[in-house]
Amino acid sequence: MIRIAICDDDLSFLDSFERLLTRSFANVGQQPMISKFTEGKSLIKKVEKENQIFDIIFLDVEMPGVHGFIVAQRLREVSPPFILVFTTYIENQSREGYLYGAFRYVFKNNLEAEISEAVASIISKLDNWTDNQEEITLKCRTSGVLENVTMKKTDIVFLQTEKTRRVTLKTTYSEYELLVKPLSEYAELLDPSVFVPIMRSYLLNFNHVEAIEAGSFILTGGLTVPLGIKREARNASMEKYLKFLEERI
Repeated sequence: MIRIAICDDDLSFLDSFERLLTRSFANVGQQPMISKFTEGKSLIKKVEKENQIFDIIFLDVEMPGVHGFIVAQRLREVSPPFILVFTTYIENQSREGYLYGAFRYVFKNNLEAEISEAVASIISKLDNWTDNQEEITLKCRTSGVLENVTMKKTDIVFLQTEKTRRVTLKTTYSEYELLVKPLSEYAELLDPSVFVPIMRSYLLNFNHVEAIEAGSFILTGGLTVPLGIKREARNASMEKYLKFLEERI
């Protein structure tokens, strides 16, 4: 069962949102478990203190007290990965929200259509994540010995090449030293729409980006990858990530 949290200070909006959300998920054969919150602090407490896990969180941007972006930042720190959808009336906030790992926005001035589109894209993401469990086998050096290691492509967080030409692969659960090859050769084995070159030193799985903070991608497991050293490189990395987000909506 899909576990969903909705957080908004407007009680009537919360009720309407819940009804429309339930209907949209029912249309695709899903019956989600929905929890409602009227402030960000109570949602954070539920996740941080009571260890509640949500698969999807719909979060209002403009709330009294703690701003929605601050709530999102804290949730990213204390929660396992989740799909984040911001709700708002203000369309020009959309780019800023992606810094906190937003999957997309739902604009309140066209709620029924927006929820329907959001649910369709969320289901597509969940289906793709489940179906795209293809494995890859790579030669890795372990204790000085080369051996074949098989892993799921979705578990790969990034590959990094260093000045020594050493190639490191980070997964969600371990680290491996690969054969010395250009990153471009490894990129040919992976989905180019998901694994994107950053600063010539990284091949980054954008599905593992949870937020952008202090000039770095914040990744699954607390790993970080810098956007770039110079402003041009940082801007280029940001544009690649925003393009990735726009294409998956």
